[in-house]
Amino acid sequence: MTTVDIPPLVSRLRETLEEHRDEHALWAPEIPASGCEVRNLPAGVPHGVAELLAVVDGMHLDHSSQLFGSADLPGRQVDDSLAGAQLPDGSRLDDASVFFCFGEAAGNPLLVDQRDGSVWRVPYDGVVWYTGCRLERIADSVRDFFTTWVVTDRFPDLAGLTPDEAADNDWYRLLKLSSLAS
Repeated sequence: MTTVDIPPLVSRLRETLEEHRDEHALWAPEIPASGCEVRNLPAGVPHGVAELLAVVDGMHLDHSSQLFGSADLPGRQVDDSLAGAQLPDGSRLDDASVFFCFGEAAGNPLLVDQRDGSVWRVPYDGVVWYTGCRLERIADSVRDFFTTWVVTDRFPDLAGLTPDEAADNDWYRLLKLSSLAS
């Protein structure tokens, strides 16, 4: 399998957004012009998140999905709210502090397991996530998450979009204009 680098993908998205924002009324997506200085990140930011922030300091994908910028990270940690979440093996999460929240998809947290760098989500199950949820591992790393979920045809699943909603979603339209989704 070919490893895809994040910087060229972000550059392509920035260029396509700049070229087509007005013509296609792409108002929801926001991609900052640069990344942040990694040395200025708050303590405890996992390596994969820091690498992504060095390229792009947050991304607003749509009304309920975003990757947080460096300034937002400290106020977005959800440790206590995840306590007792159901894990894939059916057990309950004992120590929620192992997860670092770096974004949200469909209004639910996107998390990095600080022990191994894997990415997890709280899938939308029809309940408000902080009243009881389950966790689902979706990628082995932040890089894999970005290149498999954020910039591909899998984005609608990540964002909890129906096919009709995906057709009208600005981020998904941007992916298509960038030839990253079909």
